[in-house]
Amino acid sequence: MRFTQLQVHGETFIGLLGFGTDKYAMLSDDFPKTDVLDVPHMGTKVYGTGLVGMLCQGNSNGMLLPYFVSDEDMAKIKEFAREVGFNVARIGGRHTALGNLIACNDHGAIVSPTVEDKKVEDILDVETVRMNVAGSSESGACILATNKGFLAHNDAEEQLQEISAILKVKGLCGTVNYGFPFVKSGVIANSKGYMAGMRTTGIELGRIEDALGFI
Repeated sequence: MRFTQLQVHGETFIGLLGFGTDKYAMLSDDFPKTDVLDVPHMGTKVYGTGLVGMLCQGNSNGMLLPYFVSDEDMAKIKEFAREVGFNVARIGGRHTALGNLIACNDHGAIVSPTVEDKKVEDILDVETVRMNVAGSSESGACILATNKGFLAHNDAEEQLQEISAILKVKGLCGTVNYGFPFVKSGVIANSKGYMAGMRTTGIELGRIEDALGFI
């Protein structure tokens, strides 16, 4: 397992700035160089912001972007996708923070009921289930998933078995950045390693490693 703890220009909620899969990683172009995830990665902006992890989501099969991504940015991402070997698509609808709305790995996906575009299933190429998590429609913000495990919002304890059945990996509830329950915002991970926000405590790090199957 590879691991680092960091902040980016003072931001400890690093999960808002990127996401990782077992084939590639997409990060804000402000993100420091790192080989923690041990996969090809691309630095980019989305609609002029570094909020790649909040606005986008993906697995090894494909990447989903909000409809307002510019043609110029889309062309660059598609070029990277061709080189690495995954699909890319814009997703329509009023709700555009796809990273906060979709949790996925290479086995399954949990999608907020607010996401209506059916291309989600086609691009991710996995079984998808639409459901709220921990009472929130921001299902993606409540779960950080890899192909080895998942970390979920503290209030999702009663849903762990259901989440596990969808993603086909075991997981645990936890927090990031000194007690914040929307765990996707504080961690970027794949099966090879993870990055956590600087304010995440030692106890939280242990829980993350256990949930993601690194222990």
